[in-house]
Amino acid sequence: MISITRLATGAVAAFALATLCPAQENVKATDLGNGADFKGKKIEMKGKGEVVYILFFTAGKEFEATTDATKDTDVNLYVYDAADNEVGKDDSPGPKCLVKVTPAKDGKYKFVIKNAGGDNTVTFKVKVAK
Repeated sequence: MISITRLATGAVAAFALATLCPAQENVKATDLGNGADFKGKKIEMKGKGEVVYILFFTAGKEFEATTDATKDTDVNLYVYDAADNEVGKDDSPGPKCLVKVTPAKDGKYKFVIKNAGGDNTVTFKVKVAK
């Protein structure tokens, strides 16, 4: 009787964990090169979709990353340094995002763009201070 109770409890716990913590999508990062040379990109995003981009930046030169979309879905932008520390985010409601970062050292930065709504065309741009 005890083993059946443990089995049932384990099954319920596993189901709850799977429901509360859905598997993360394995989104492959695309290296877009030097941030100062990046001119922008239009992205066709599915509902609940995610893209990941990598750009290189020089220390001390602030960059401003933005998103805008053709439809009013909820787009979020997260920025991570080379050590995978979050250095900026805009998860406010709506299709427009703005994140400003001044890199402490030269390196690659990861941009994660998530579309929490339906299908949309999102424009991703980065401007680097002169």
